[in-house]
Amino acid sequence: MSRSFSSQAIVLKRRAMGETDRLLTLLTQDRGKLVVLAKGARRLNSSNRANLEPGNLIQAFCIETKGLALLTQSRLLFDTSRIYQNLSQQLALKKISHIQQILEIFDRLFVEEFIDEGSFALAKEIEKLVLCDNNQAIKIKKLLNQLLILLGYQDIKDTKHQNIQDYVAEISEQKMKSFDFLNTHSRS
Repeated sequence: MSRSFSSQAIVLKRRAMGETDRLLTLLTQDRGKLVVLAKGARRLNSSNRANLEPGNLIQAFCIETKGLALLTQSRLLFDTSRIYQNLSQQLALKKISHIQQILEIFDRLFVEEFIDEGSFALAKEIEKLVLCDNNQAIKIKKLLNQLLILLGYQDIKDTKHQNIQDYVAEISEQKMKSFDFLNTHSRS
Protein backbone atom coordinates (compact mmCIF):
# COMPACT_ATOMS: atom_id res chain seq x y z
CA MET A 1 0.00 0.00 0.00
CA SER A 2 1.34 3.40 -1.00
CA ARG A 3 2.09 5.81 1.79
CA SER A 4 1.88 8.84 -0.47
CA PHE A 5 -1.30 10.51 -1.65
CA SER A 6 -2.45 13.56 -3.54
CA SER A 7 -5.67 15.51 -3.09
CA GLN A 8 -7.24 18.83 -3.95
CA ALA A 9 -7.53 20.89 -0.75
CA ILE A 10 -8.63 24.22 0.69
CA VAL A 11 -6.19 25.62 3.25
CA LEU A 12 -8.35 26.31 6.33
CA LYS A 13 -5.70 27.54 8.75
CA ARG A 14 -1.99 27.49 9.46
CA ARG A 15 0.17 27.66 12.55
CA ALA A 16 3.91 28.03 13.02
CA MET A 17 5.76 24.99 14.35
CA GLY A 18 9.32 25.58 15.43
CA GLU A 19 11.48 27.90 13.34
CA THR A 20 10.84 26.61 9.83
CA ASP A 21 7.83 24.29 9.88
CA ARG A 22 4.14 25.00 9.54
CA LEU A 23 1.14 23.00 10.80
CA LEU A 24 -1.75 23.20 8.33
CA THR A 25 -5.40 22.27 8.52
CA LEU A 26 -6.64 21.31 5.07
CA LEU A 27 -10.10 20.44 3.82
CA THR A 28 -9.29 17.74 1.28
CA GLN A 29 -11.50 16.33 -1.42
CA ASP A 30 -10.69 12.69 -0.63
CA ARG A 31 -9.94 12.61 3.10
CA GLY A 32 -11.94 15.42 4.67
CA LYS A 33 -10.31 17.68 7.21
CA LEU A 34 -6.68 16.79 7.59
CA VAL A 35 -3.87 18.23 9.72
CA VAL A 36 -0.50 18.05 7.97
CA LEU A 37 3.03 19.19 8.75
CA ALA A 38 4.80 21.22 6.07
CA LYS A 39 8.52 20.91 6.81
CA GLY A 40 10.51 24.04 5.94
CA ALA A 41 7.43 25.94 4.71
CA ARG A 42 8.40 29.07 6.66
CA ARG A 43 11.81 29.36 5.01
CA LEU A 44 12.17 32.34 2.68
CA ASN A 45 13.16 30.12 -0.24
CA SER A 46 10.39 27.54 0.28
CA SER A 47 8.45 26.71 -2.87
CA ASN A 48 5.36 25.99 -0.73
CA ARG A 49 5.41 29.26 1.22
CA ALA A 50 2.94 31.30 -0.87
CA ASN A 51 0.68 28.35 -1.68
CA LEU A 52 -0.15 27.62 1.95
CA GLU A 53 -2.09 30.78 2.79
CA PRO A 54 -5.60 30.32 4.25
CA GLY A 55 -8.31 30.20 1.60
CA ASN A 56 -6.05 29.00 -1.21
CA LEU A 57 -7.09 26.00 -3.27
CA ILE A 58 -4.12 23.67 -3.74
CA GLN A 59 -3.20 20.23 -5.00
CA ALA A 60 -1.52 18.74 -1.92
CA PHE A 61 1.04 15.95 -2.20
CA CYS A 62 1.50 14.20 1.15
CA ILE A 63 3.17 11.21 2.77
CA GLU A 64 1.49 9.32 5.62
CA THR A 65 3.60 8.78 8.74
CA LYS A 66 2.87 7.27 12.14
CA GLY A 67 2.07 10.75 13.43
CA LEU A 68 0.99 13.64 11.24
CA ALA A 69 0.97 13.42 7.47
CA LEU A 70 3.80 15.38 5.83
CA LEU A 71 3.06 17.82 3.03
CA THR A 72 5.91 17.35 0.56
CA GLN A 73 4.72 19.51 -2.35
CA SER A 74 1.81 21.70 -3.28
CA ARG A 75 0.54 23.19 -6.51
CA LEU A 76 -1.53 26.36 -6.37
CA LEU A 77 -4.87 25.96 -8.15
CA PHE A 78 -6.51 29.21 -7.01
CA ASP A 79 -4.86 32.11 -5.16
CA THR A 80 -7.32 34.06 -3.00
CA SER A 81 -4.94 37.02 -2.73
CA ARG A 82 -5.65 37.78 -6.42
CA ILE A 83 -9.15 38.84 -5.37
CA TYR A 84 -7.86 41.48 -2.93
CA GLN A 85 -5.27 43.09 -5.24
CA ASN A 86 -7.66 45.31 -7.21
CA LEU A 87 -9.86 46.33 -4.27
CA SER A 88 -9.58 49.34 -2.01
CA GLN A 89 -8.05 48.63 1.38
CA GLN A 90 -11.43 48.81 3.12
CA LEU A 91 -13.09 46.39 0.69
CA ALA A 92 -10.10 44.05 0.79
CA LEU A 93 -10.22 43.89 4.59
CA LYS A 94 -13.96 43.21 4.45
CA LYS A 95 -13.41 40.33 1.97
CA ILE A 96 -10.61 38.92 4.14
CA SER A 97 -12.85 38.95 7.23
CA HIS A 98 -15.64 37.23 5.26
CA ILE A 99 -13.38 34.48 3.94
CA GLN A 100 -11.87 34.00 7.42
CA GLN A 101 -15.36 33.45 8.85
CA ILE A 102 -16.21 30.88 6.17
CA LEU A 103 -12.91 29.05 6.74
CA GLU A 104 -13.55 29.00 10.49
CA ILE A 105 -17.05 27.59 9.90
CA PHE A 106 -15.59 24.87 7.64
CA ASP A 107 -12.97 24.06 10.27
CA ARG A 108 -15.65 23.65 12.94
CA LEU A 109 -18.15 21.66 10.84
CA PHE A 110 -15.94 19.09 9.13
CA VAL A 111 -14.52 16.21 11.16
CA GLU A 112 -11.02 14.85 10.66
CA GLU A 113 -10.42 12.20 8.01
CA PHE A 114 -14.06 11.91 6.90
CA ILE A 115 -15.91 13.62 4.06
CA ASP A 116 -19.42 13.20 2.67
CA GLU A 117 -19.81 12.97 -1.06
CA GLY A 118 -20.52 16.40 -2.50
CA SER A 119 -19.60 18.37 0.62
CA PHE A 120 -16.16 19.39 -0.70
CA ALA A 121 -17.70 20.71 -3.93
CA LEU A 122 -20.30 22.60 -1.90
CA ALA A 123 -17.56 24.08 0.32
CA LYS A 124 -15.65 25.22 -2.80
CA GLU A 125 -18.82 26.81 -4.19
CA ILE A 126 -19.45 28.68 -0.92
CA GLU A 127 -15.87 29.97 -0.85
CA LYS A 128 -16.16 31.08 -4.49
CA LEU A 129 -19.35 33.03 -3.71
CA VAL A 130 -17.70 34.76 -0.75
CA LEU A 131 -14.81 35.82 -2.98
CA CYS A 132 -16.93 37.13 -5.87
CA ASP A 133 -17.57 40.87 -6.18
CA ASN A 134 -21.34 41.03 -5.84
CA ASN A 135 -23.24 40.62 -2.59
CA GLN A 136 -24.26 36.97 -2.28
CA ALA A 137 -24.98 36.73 1.48
CA ILE A 138 -28.47 35.22 1.07
CA LYS A 139 -27.24 32.54 -1.33
CA ILE A 140 -24.23 31.83 0.91
CA LYS A 141 -26.56 31.34 3.90
CA LYS A 142 -28.69 28.87 1.90
CA LEU A 143 -25.63 26.92 0.77
CA LEU A 144 -24.21 26.86 4.30
CA ASN A 145 -27.54 25.49 5.52
CA GLN A 146 -27.38 22.81 2.78
CA LEU A 147 -23.85 21.97 3.93
CA LEU A 148 -25.04 21.65 7.53
CA ILE A 149 -27.78 19.23 6.46
CA LEU A 150 -25.39 17.28 4.20
CA LEU A 151 -22.98 16.86 7.11
CA GLY A 152 -25.78 15.49 9.30
CA TYR A 153 -26.63 18.57 11.35
CA GLN A 154 -30.13 19.92 11.90
CA ASP A 155 -31.58 22.53 9.54
CA ILE A 156 -31.02 25.99 11.07
CA LYS A 157 -34.73 26.78 10.61
CA ASP A 158 -35.52 24.02 13.10
CA THR A 159 -33.26 25.49 15.79
CA LYS A 160 -33.50 28.45 18.13
CA HIS A 161 -30.54 30.19 16.44
CA GLN A 162 -30.89 33.42 14.51
CA ASN A 163 -27.63 33.05 12.57
CA ILE A 164 -25.28 30.37 11.32
CA GLN A 165 -22.38 31.64 13.41
CA ASP A 166 -24.25 31.01 16.69
CA TYR A 167 -25.39 27.59 15.48
CA VAL A 168 -21.87 26.53 14.51
CA ALA A 169 -20.57 27.84 17.86
CA GLU A 170 -23.09 25.62 19.66
CA ILE A 171 -22.24 22.61 17.49
CA SER A 172 -18.52 22.98 18.13
CA GLU A 173 -19.01 24.08 21.74
CA GLN A 174 -16.60 26.98 21.17
CA LYS A 175 -17.23 30.67 20.60
CA MET A 176 -16.51 31.79 17.05
CA LYS A 177 -13.51 34.09 16.68
CA SER A 178 -14.37 35.68 13.35
CA PHE A 179 -16.56 38.67 12.56
CA ASP A 180 -20.19 37.82 11.80
CA PHE A 181 -21.50 38.90 8.42
CA LEU A 182 -24.01 36.09 7.95
CA ASN A 183 -26.58 37.01 10.58
CA THR A 184 -30.27 37.05 9.71
CA HIS A 185 -30.76 40.66 10.75
CA SER A 186 -28.21 42.12 8.32
CA ARG A 187 -29.19 44.29 5.38
CA SER A 188 -27.34 42.00 2.95
